[in-house]
Amino acid sequence: MSPESAAAGTTPTGLVTLTVGDFGRTGPAARSRRPAPASGTEALPGSQQGPPQWSCQWSADGPGPVTTGSEGDPDLTLTLGTDDARSVRDGRLEPSVAFMQGRLKTSGDNALLLGVLSWTATPAFSAALAAWSAEPPGPPG
Repeated sequence: MSPESAAAGTTPTGLVTLTVGDFGRTGPAARSRRPAPASGTEALPGSQQGPPQWSCQWSADGPGPVTTGSEGDPDLTLTLGTDDARSVRDGRLEPSVAFMQGRLKTSGDNALLLGVLSWTATPAFSAALAAWSAEPPGPPG
């Protein structure tokens, strides 16, 4: 987000990518700085074996359609462990709490992050989460 758009009070927009995997945990992943692939996942197109990713274009209205993989260079990357992702999906963990506890890692546009975290506290997030959880799981890519 540019300083001009921040000063104008516009809503930040951009590509948001969520990566789910057990990073820096116990076992083999603890000995490597590379994210361990989640069991049963396929390699992402054009990349080496890696954790599942989902992306969406963020607008003033919230997220656009969610796609598997990454559609380009994200403006904001969110990284969440597998167990924490299940807890968020099941409604046992709020994304903002995961962020404050250091369980949700981020890199990129902080203004966009605040918009995403604000949206997760609305009824729209609960509805979107229910819709996403109802979709049949499939390998990324």
